Amino acid sequence: MNLSITVNKRKSKKTKKGFPIIVYASHDYQDKEWRTGYYTELSDWNSQRSVPKAKHPQYYFLLDYLNALKVRLNEISLESTKRPLSFEEAKTWVFNENRDSFYQSAMNLFEEGYRGTDWSAIRRFNKYYPYSSFTNVSNEIALGFRDELLKQGNKPSGVDSYIRSLKALWNRLSNKPNPFKGVVTEIPDTVKRVASHQDLLKLIQSEIPNNTGFSGFYHYRNYWLLMFYLGGIDPEVLAKLRYDKHLINGRIVFNRDKGRSKTACNNLIAEQAWTILEQYKKPDCPYFVPIHLSSNYKTFSGNFCRRLRELSRKLDLSIELRPKSARYTFIDRAQQLLIDERVTAQIVGHKRRTTTSIYTNDFPLNFQDDAHLKIITV
Repeated sequence: MNLSITVNKRKSKKTKKGFPIIVYASHDYQDKEWRTGYYTELSDWNSQRSVPKAKHPQYYFLLDYLNALKVRLNEISLESTKRPLSFEEAKTWVFNENRDSFYQSAMNLFEEGYRGTDWSAIRRFNKYYPYSSFTNVSNEIALGFRDELLKQGNKPSGVDSYIRSLKALWNRLSNKPNPFKGVVTEIPDTVKRVASHQDLLKLIQSEIPNNTGFSGFYHYRNYWLLMFYLGGIDPEVLAKLRYDKHLINGRIVFNRDKGRSKTACNNLIAEQAWTILEQYKKPDCPYFVPIHLSSNYKTFSGNFCRRLRELSRKLDLSIELRPKSARYTFIDRAQQLLIDERVTAQIVGHKRRTTTSIYTNDFPLNFQDDAHLKIITV
């Protein structure tokens, strides 16, 4: 689709304000003219650049407006190379009229500072298909989004999570047929993610040379064990834990804030965890561990994951460790010990949605702590 800004110079269209400034669109031997609502005398118009001359009475305002239109025209031209666009959709895109934006409506749902899966999913979808509305998103576009994510190398489980988030957002915001319904992502059998009892023994007992700084096999081993000992916490939680904010009466108290659950956690710090924490405790630093020294958490996270895999091979473990496998291992051990899943959920910060949980209060902390200690005792 070709689009441009021009002036309709036909004498029949001239008014007291001058000739109408229009957007001209052509596609498949058809063309359309859409008025912008602005006018110009021919002497006040630069036809080569499609902008008003400085002497135009509305020069500054009109120049800004037309520049914004040109950005949208470029976006439409690019989008039209990916899929067919109707004139109606292009016009809506150009003038931003009655957009009923799926992206903006979804973003308006989120509280300030929210950065969960739903937020990530709609932002990623907007990058793939900008200016989506409840009218123009189709099942084909949803399928294309899924396929593009897989093509880029994203994990099928992550892609499936994004699709489910988008489907849920659509259902919350619109009664129109959901284009994400029926978009299935095949998830292959996952590799083993849980460390065995023997793996834990090797991690705890292996002599790994200490090194300065905050990275390296020694520190990454410690971070993984801490996440396990502290209740299967997430790596991003460990990175943010502080003595002045999260240590209350000898316990760590924090908001997991994963997804949209905002689940509060109140976990004991067992002796095994204190032994590691003492190595990093400094009077002038409030953080539990020195991950904060990294200039970029994303870079640290990538290195953490990569070096854990290397460490797994060095120690001949039965799995390739990942930062998240500390959490999986904690939960798996709880299941093997036949610990009530509601107690486990209370420790790890899972939002409990069972019917029973609606009518029951949290378990007492001493009951929770007993379960916690059983899980981490190797």
